[in-house]
Amino acid sequence: MKSRSLILDNKKGFTLIEVLIAVSITLIVLTMLYSSFSQLVNTKRIVETENELIQEANTILLKMRHDLVNVFPRGHINTTGSSASRHRYFIGRIEEENSRIVFTSFASDPAHYSTQSGQSEISYYLVPIRGEQEGLFALMRKDNYWIGNDEAGASYPISERVLSFRVNFLSGKSMGSVNEQKVWEWDSSINIGFPEAVQIQIVLLGNGGQEENHSMIVAIPVAN
Repeated sequence: MKSRSLILDNKKGFTLIEVLIAVSITLIVLTMLYSSFSQLVNTKRIVETENELIQEANTILLKMRHDLVNVFPRGHINTTGSSASRHRYFIGRIEEENSRIVFTSFASDPAHYSTQSGQSEISYYLVPIRGEQEGLFALMRKDNYWIGNDEAGASYPISERVLSFRVNFLSGKSMGSVNEQKVWEWDSSINIGFPEAVQIQIVLLGNGGQEENHSMIVAIPVAN
């Protein structure tokens, strides 16, 4: 019995210093793991936001492209004589620092045709968002099948985080040549007809405050 007591007394546990060292090492490892995980989550969030902005910008640009490639002079369908040329069927102008564009295009939904021609007046413009960050706008799309009646038509936002929307009109004998002309305003009754192409420039605001610039050049088929 005496020898067994001596063996038990010789067993040692962890000292306080060893415990503190072990706890410190564990905390350091956990801190490094948390930092890495937090950085990974932030990176994932940034990438998702950028992808979301790119997808939203592509949706806007492709929608505008679809409308623009289907433009046609108002009244040139089921109309005789030259009276149709007096209509302003393609208008682009600057409102403060942004653009508004209005043009007649073929409607995609025959159930809403207001005329035999199937044409519709399409508008794109910005509306300030109240209560949000200053300088933030909603990009509106208005579809008016009752051409000539400004009170008619339906409008809806296709994006609510727009910082800038500019439309540049290109004309000239050869796109990309020294004869190419760029203007910020266009009136079909003054400029006589359509521009050869439209350059759309849009800036979106991300959730993290970053700005995304996107642009597209759309050729106008009936201008050629």
